[in-house]
Amino acid sequence: MESSENAGLTLARRDFVQLSAGIIGGLGIPGLFDGVAEAADNDETSTKSSLDESYLELGLIGMARSNGWFNAHLGAAVLAGYYMCNENRFSDAIVDSIKKQLDSLIATHRQQFTPFENMSADVPLVEDVPRSLEPAVQGGLRAHGHAVIYTALSVRALRDVPHMADPRLIKLLCGHNAQIAQKTPSQPRVVSEYADTQAMIEALFDSLARFKPLLGHPTVKRPNFTHMTTHTEALMSLDAMGYTELAKAGQLGHQAHIDEPVPDFDPAEHPLDERESTLADIMNKDFWQNEDNQKQWNGPWNVKNNPNGYWLAFGHLFKVLYSYHRLIGRIRDKEKVALCSRVLLERCVNPEVQGG
Repeated sequence: MESSENAGLTLARRDFVQLSAGIIGGLGIPGLFDGVAEAADNDETSTKSSLDESYLELGLIGMARSNGWFNAHLGAAVLAGYYMCNENRFSDAIVDSIKKQLDSLIATHRQQFTPFENMSADVPLVEDVPRSLEPAVQGGLRAHGHAVIYTALSVRALRDVPHMADPRLIKLLCGHNAQIAQKTPSQPRVVSEYADTQAMIEALFDSLARFKPLLGHPTVKRPNFTHMTTHTEALMSLDAMGYTELAKAGQLGHQAHIDEPVPDFDPAEHPLDERESTLADIMNKDFWQNEDNQKQWNGPWNVKNNPNGYWLAFGHLFKVLYSYHRLIGRIRDKEKVALCSRVLLERCVNPEVQGG
């Protein structure tokens, strides 16, 4: 099932294929540019395999039942995994592998994904969620944009499965935003105004590209560019869903987020690690089915010996891939997309990377 709001978010797929000299064969993902391939529409190795709506239901439950706002990452990861599979033309093998890991995440945290009893929908209450976001975006950046990220994902899901709009679930989702709203906001060094959502997206990619000097030096601590990406997509989605003024209010926090300086470092003190990753490497069944990867992902997160545990600390891999797939079609500079992919995805494959 594809959300009705997705149509306006990216360039038409065929237009983007013409623009970028093709989509990578077998994946149906724009933005890789390792060669010319036929469009996914003509590729027999790609199908429109998808996940069922139970993952939307479980994702919303997992977000709502979180003890505090931070563990809502788990439910948000399930929602992101659902939409990532259903919006893109992935092979059956990739979708099956992602489904397996979503199921593992849910099983590991079974209590948090326990359904509510006797649910009864009150659909107008869905609007309480974006209303609860307003104080969390006023004045700047809080909690790396998580209130924005959670709101965009949960409202999108509630629109697609309105029978989940139970008052208890809605109240808990709003409660996460209320917690985040209590945090002291940070502001950008220079305040400006984006002309439109496209300008905001381009500002993200300009920011990511600045981190090129860090590639191959995983021990240099990064700013949180993983959340810069998910934050950008969330504001884009809020705008697309009709919450334009709310998205504009979030621009100040977004500017603070992408304003992080590139760290200075001495290369002699930070050994070169030549492991690199493209989106083609990540969206490949070998990546998802790799036993070493699965061992890391399915084990508890630990900053010292397993920073890739539980899907890069509570499902960030799902959310960043979901967001990045939705953003790259909006960028015409294919070389910049390729560079930003390396910068962003290094975190997903190299457990030695420090920071976000």
